[in-house]
Amino acid sequence: VHPDVAALVFRSAPGRVALVTDAMAAAASDDGDYRLGSLNVTVRDGLAVLSGTSTIAGSTLTQDAALRCAIESAGVSPQDAVRALTTTPATALGYGHRFGYLAPGYAADAVLLDHHWGVTEVWAAGVKQ
Repeated sequence: VHPDVAALVFRSAPGRVALVTDAMAAAASDDGDYRLGSLNVTVRDGLAVLSGTSTIAGSTLTQDAALRCAIESAGVSPQDAVRALTTTPATALGYGHRFGYLAPGYAADAVLLDHHWGVTEVWAAGVKQ
């Protein structure tokens, strides 16, 4: 999604935009050849295609990259971008009572990000991974 379109969507539907990815296992891996189920996939410059074709095979977008793009390229506020990765999708899927917040009674899943919006630490169910 072009950053200008992303910015427009965030402005037009505050609190209703979810940043999601359907990343395949090769996400955040080096360029090379991978398998996606029974399909041979080649990743070059972050683009995954069916080997020997130009057909897109899946996404290599990670959640931290989506966050970084929303903030740095589309100009979305960090608060709105984080909400679009956490509370908005949890609520849309009917899990807003268990996920999406750092609060008592919620899953204690969290990441620590550096100043460039990259993941430095991860907690799952309150346990540092």
